[in-house]
Amino acid sequence: MTNQQTPQIEITNIVYKNEVKRTQSDEYVEITNHEKIPVDVSGWQIASGIGRNKAFTFPQGTKLAPGKSVRVYTNEVHPESGGFSCGSGVSLWKDSGDEVRLLDAQGNLVSGLAYDSKGNFTKTTTANEKTSAVDTVAKTTNINELLNKPVFIGNQETKRYLFSDGEPIKAERGNEGGWLASSGFESPKVVGTDANYYNRALWKIIPSGDSFLIENQETKRYLFSAGEPIKGQRGDEGGWLASSGFESPKVVGADANYYNRALWKIIPSGDSFLIENQETKRYVFSDGEPIKAERGNEGGWLASSGFESPKVVGADANYYNRALWKITTA
Repeated sequence: MTNQQTPQIEITNIVYKNEVKRTQSDEYVEITNHEKIPVDVSGWQIASGIGRNKAFTFPQGTKLAPGKSVRVYTNEVHPESGGFSCGSGVSLWKDSGDEVRLLDAQGNLVSGLAYDSKGNFTKTTTANEKTSAVDTVAKTTNINELLNKPVFIGNQETKRYLFSDGEPIKAERGNEGGWLASSGFESPKVVGTDANYYNRALWKIIPSGDSFLIENQETKRYLFSAGEPIKGQRGDEGGWLASSGFESPKVVGADANYYNRALWKIIPSGDSFLIENQETKRYVFSDGEPIKAERGNEGGWLASSGFESPKVVGADANYYNRALWKITTA
C-alpha cells in the first residue's frame, strides 16, 4: 500500500484512565474513518508504543462506515460504539504516558496518538504521512496556555465558532434570576457562526476549582448547559436531533453559575478538546451545516440577516466528531 492509497483512518481519542478501579476495563481507543466511503480494516491492529505489544486486531470483515467512529475497549463491550473489546483483565494504557498506534494489515503505521503524564496529547503520525512513532510527546495541547486570554473556540467538523447571542448581562451576576423562561428571563442561546461578528466569538477560559468557567468577552455571559443530565452510557440517546428520537438540550449564555451548570471540564482529544459540563456530563456540540466559502459569507447570525446560525447543543456523545473543538488564541 503506497502513501497515496492509505485511507484516512485516524486515532481520534484515547481514554486511558477512567472510572473502573484497578482493571480500568472502561479504557478505550477511538478510531475514525474520515473517508467518504467504507474502509475495510480487517487485520488492522491497535498497539501500544511503550512495551505492551499488540492489544487488538480487527476481525475479518470489519468495515468502518464513512464519517463514523468506533471504540475499542480494554474489557467492555458497547454495541453502540462498535462492540469491540480487547478482552484484557488488566489495564493496557499507562497513566504515566504512552502512545497508541494503528497499524494496517501489512504492519504499516497509519496513525499514532501519544500522551504524557499530565494528559497532554499529540498526533505522532497522520494518514498518508508514514513516520516512525515517537516515545515522547513532542508538541503538547495544553489548556493552561489558553487560560485568561481571548480565545476562539471553533468546531473541528463544522468550522463554526462558539458565539454568544442576545443582550449582554446587566447589573450584578444572578440578577436575571435563572436561565429558563419560567424564571422570568430566558437566557439567549449559544450558536455556531461562520465569523466573529462584533467580537461575540471571543471567550475567556477561567479556572474554577478543577473545572472552568467559559465567559464571553462581549456579553459577559457564561457558557451554560440546559436540560437533563445524560442517563446511561454515552450514545444511548441515539443522536442530537428530534428526528433521532431525542433532541439534545441547548447550550445558552447565562448571567451566573446556577447549580454549577456553567462549570466545564476541558478534555484533550488529539489536537482538539471535548468540552464536558460538570453537572450534566453533556458535550458542547455543533449542530447544522459546516460553513461554506469564506468566513463572513453568511452575513450574520440571525434570521433577519438572511441566514440563521445553527444552535449549539449539549449532546451525550461525540457524534461525527462534532463535539471536538479547536481552541486558539485571538
